[in-house]
Amino acid sequence: MDQLDLARRMKRLTAWLDTQLQPDGLAGRRFQGLPFGDAYLTIDPEHQAPNASGNLNRVHLCGAEPGMSADGVQHLIEFFAERGVQRFFVWLSPGPDMDEARSLLGAFGFLRNPWTGYPTLIREGREPVQAETDLDVREVGPTEIAVYREQLGPTLWPTYAASAGKDGFFHYMAFDGHRPVAIGVLCLFEDIGYFAMAATVESDRRRGAQQALIARRVAQAERLGCQVLVSETLHMLEHSYRNLQRAGFVEAYDKEVYEWRARS
Repeated sequence: MDQLDLARRMKRLTAWLDTQLQPDGLAGRRFQGLPFGDAYLTIDPEHQAPNASGNLNRVHLCGAEPGMSADGVQHLIEFFAERGVQRFFVWLSPGPDMDEARSLLGAFGFLRNPWTGYPTLIREGREPVQAETDLDVREVGPTEIAVYREQLGPTLWPTYAASAGKDGFFHYMAFDGHRPVAIGVLCLFEDIGYFAMAATVESDRRRGAQQALIARRVAQAERLGCQVLVSETLHMLEHSYRNLQRAGFVEAYDKEVYEWRARS
């Protein structure tokens, strides 16, 4: 799949997921044309985490799409600063004139995050995924998620429970007998099957739970007619990255993440 086409689809997917998963107070806005190009942003002044993954004050761009300008970057900074945001991030995916986009961000003091990569991986093959595990993988609904929530504790993502029962979401758990040990979600958007919210209880890692959850979701996505399967992770999460690779996912691109901080 063409990188730019995938990046634009992922930006639309991000905006849709925000409407399904984030608190009602989260402000999501989409801009098109001058002076922002085609930017999607969210703002959450009450929560300004230092790490990019945990901070919802962010802008999603695909290169320097038509309409992006220096005035637009300045207005984006003012938009956040006027609302009390001292730190926000730009997530830059492949698009036209990448060097121009990088230059514009650099000119306004944005610094690229050097700590890890943010790869987007795709699976376009149709081979079944092999998984060896003694665990049992089952699809679960809102009632079961509520029952098992306490047992899973911090392993269960808040968005996993929040999306339970919503159209386009399929929730799975891996069990050791009656005990839940891992989770994963399949989301359907356009013709994409998106793999998200993977987590395993620390004491039960390396038992094949995630490989089995990936295999189950691959089979479900193909039954539902998804043309491409997509997941996102961090390079620093080596086990997650390897699990996806073993299942036939390949890296399509690595998002560049830039941070802006208000001067003290």
